[in-house]
Amino acid sequence: MKTKLIIIGIIFLSVVLFPISAFALSTEVHVPEKYTNVSAGDRFYFELDIQYPENPSREDLHLEYDITKNGETIAQSQVLKAVETQASFMDYVVIPDSAESGLYNINIKISDYAKLNESTSASFNVVGKDNQLLYYFLALVGVIIAFGIFIMIEIKRLTKK
Repeated sequence: MKTKLIIIGIIFLSVVLFPISAFALSTEVHVPEKYTNVSAGDRFYFELDIQYPENPSREDLHLEYDITKNGETIAQSQVLKAVETQASFMDYVVIPDSAESGLYNINIKISDYAKLNESTSASFNVVGKDNQLLYYFLALVGVIIAFGIFIMIEIKRLTKK
């Protein structure tokens, strides 16, 4: 019985005198509904929430954004943000014009240049670049060709008379 009390006392003193410190960092990335489908060449906006309740003072966090499809990185961006206990902000990455349609991931790595390493991710769709100018040009060429054919038919009809 005496040894059990001594062991409990030692454990209690070690917890009180030498507390275990843990990093309680929580991160979430949200893609607004408007940006779940984004065109190639446009900006992809997302919201990043960082909860860091045990942070004793303002700390610089290094954020690295990677846009990937099937493990292949198509765009990257790096940012430095100062965070105290929590932060929520909107940021963006430009999707390259050459991006193909499909499902993409944004992977965010957060570090503080020391012990802290956290990551989070979300998915979104890239749709092909809507090339309306090309469609208008093709429609205009089609109308000109149809009008030209109509004029030629009318000229032939009038010359036969």
